[in-house]
Amino acid sequence: MATSATNKEKSEYEEDFTPKTANRKISKTMIIAAAIVILLAGLGIAGYFIYEGSFYYQTDNAKVDTAIYQLTANASGQLIRVNVSQGDQVKAGQILAQVELSPYLRSPVDGTVTEVDMQRGDYVTATNVILVVAKTSDMYITANVEETNILKIHMGQSVSVYLDAYGRSFDGYVEDLNTVTSTELTGSAISFTTSGTYTKVTQLIPIKIKLLDNVDLADIIGTNATVKIRIK
Repeated sequence: MATSATNKEKSEYEEDFTPKTANRKISKTMIIAAAIVILLAGLGIAGYFIYEGSFYYQTDNAKVDTAIYQLTANASGQLIRVNVSQGDQVKAGQILAQVELSPYLRSPVDGTVTEVDMQRGDYVTATNVILVVAKTSDMYITANVEETNILKIHMGQSVSVYLDAYGRSFDGYVEDLNTVTSTELTGSAISFTTSGTYTKVTQLIPIKIKLLDNVDLADIIGTNATVKIRIK
């Protein structure tokens, strides 16, 4: 009797602590349903990337850009005066500084003084940069496109531009495309040699993108951007 009671207690104990799912069987229908869900999810993801690759071109090799002018004197001499400070708005032709025995330094464009590197009384040479002026009246996004994709890009295509500085996207369009690669524009060394050795390097071609939204870009020159261009 004692043994029977002990076995009964043991059986009840095991029943109490046995997970309720231990005896639950996974049906074949449930397995098939789960497989179908996984398959559909995979097809959906694959379809999304195929669609994106077919209808859009995207690159994060892009930045906020404009023309930058470094102003120097024609000859060495003392800097007699500086009429502007960093951050000042200037007009094309405006006198910005004067060096003895040299013509006035005038602003080449409507823009903003981004740097004042020399002060009144400094002795400057023809190689010293005195002022830097950015053409903030014409701000844009420069994106570098691989040569393998450049024929997909055309002027007027709509663009979504994500600006890291703002943390959001803005609408724009392709305004212009360069006809030469960035290495040709900068004079950088490329893969072509005459020594008998050759390493093929994918070349980049700069394109110019203008924003449709009214966004202040003057204070974020050179900051990062990601562009997504509608190619179809």
